Amino acid sequence: MGFTISVLRAGAALVLGVIIFVGFLFFLILNNFSDKLLSADFHNDTIAGQDTYNRIYTEVLVDEELLDRTSELLGDIQVVSHEDIVELLREIVPPDYIQDQVEGNIDRTIAYVQEDTDELEIYIDLARPLENVKPVMFAYIDRRIDELEEEDPGIASCTPEALIGLANSYVDKFNAMAGGEVPVTAPSLKALDPLCRQFLFVSTFDLLLGSSILDAETTQRLVDDREELRVPFEAGDTIEMLKVSARSLADPLMDKAIERVRDDLSPGDRLDLIHQITEWDTTTDEAEVRSDLDEGREWVSRAQIFGELTTLIMVIVGAILMGLVYYPNLAKMLRWPGLTLFITVAVFFVLGKIAENEVPQRLTYVIETSADKVTGVPPAVTDLGGDILISFGTQITAGITGPSLLLLILGAILFGASFFTPLLITGLNSIKRYISFVSKNPAD
Repeated sequence: MGFTISVLRAGAALVLGVIIFVGFLFFLILNNFSDKLLSADFHNDTIAGQDTYNRIYTEVLVDEELLDRTSELLGDIQVVSHEDIVELLREIVPPDYIQDQVEGNIDRTIAYVQEDTDELEIYIDLARPLENVKPVMFAYIDRRIDELEEEDPGIASCTPEALIGLANSYVDKFNAMAGGEVPVTAPSLKALDPLCRQFLFVSTFDLLLGSSILDAETTQRLVDDREELRVPFEAGDTIEMLKVSARSLADPLMDKAIERVRDDLSPGDRLDLIHQITEWDTTTDEAEVRSDLDEGREWVSRAQIFGELTTLIMVIVGAILMGLVYYPNLAKMLRWPGLTLFITVAVFFVLGKIAENEVPQRLTYVIETSADKVTGVPPAVTDLGGDILISFGTQITAGITGPSLLLLILGAILFGASFFTPLLITGLNSIKRYISFVSKNPAD
């Protein structure tokens, strides 16, 4: 009979030990993974912590492999310095706008994981930035023209030969502007008399329309804007004339650049990031990516079924029931639950410490090796994405040791107390006798 009871107790203790282990495992998963993954603040703070919204301008958009895309966002206008590129991009795509887009994607992702939506949509809305391209770039061109140096036209008299030479000089400037180049010098019109400027305008305009460099759209735009260009030209205002001509010559160029951007966008001028990932990584397709995302959502959903409080109750109740299995032996009632808690939590505590050190290193290795295989991803995107991912991994694993340490101490206390049960029993008996004595001999 005694052997059978011992076997039953051992079996019950083993089952309860498994319950405690599984309960604490799911508690850690929910506390450190699900809760954080479903917290918009956690994602927002992590992304901001990597200086993401500044690095997008200083690193990503100026990456050599993205210069074509960046050039399109700049309307194919040639920008002279890295600093100018960064500042113009900040005007076209303001930092607060990017942050709103990122945080909107985070909210949509959390809604998807929580099964509030059936399909994950991750995109950047480029409608507003595309609207900003022309105003920002024309303002930049105007600033550059304001700094332009007006040179001596180099003609002593208004002869046909001199006019043709000067007209060709202006045609060269205009053709360069049609290609996105902002001139740094130009012959001054003020040095010419009014009649000469009239002749020069006609010659320049005719030569420009006959230029083989300009396409039909730009040529037609010049014809339409002829009078707007003539007024400052004949008035001798070189700076204003160049600003007006920039609108006619560079506007079609910007339109084409904007259209090229729109060719790769979804309806509503949205850049679909999932589709973009599959464009970079030719080894996978969008259906496969979405299938992996759905599978990940199912795992999170399964973990959430338990609930953080439920899993903690599993641990506590499991430990209490294990103690009751060994009733009335107080030493074993304390020792086995304490030992089970100590071993269970010690395992996760050690794993948590290892994870804190190993996860960032492993993620770094995975990111670097993956980047070598997926050659389509620009290095700046890989670096920034890697830093964000490593930060996520570090912060998620950092939360494992805290709860583990508390239960580890509790388990150690219970286990240690089991060796002092005689003293505990003696103390409890003394308390009982004192209470009995006081109840029988109340104070007068």
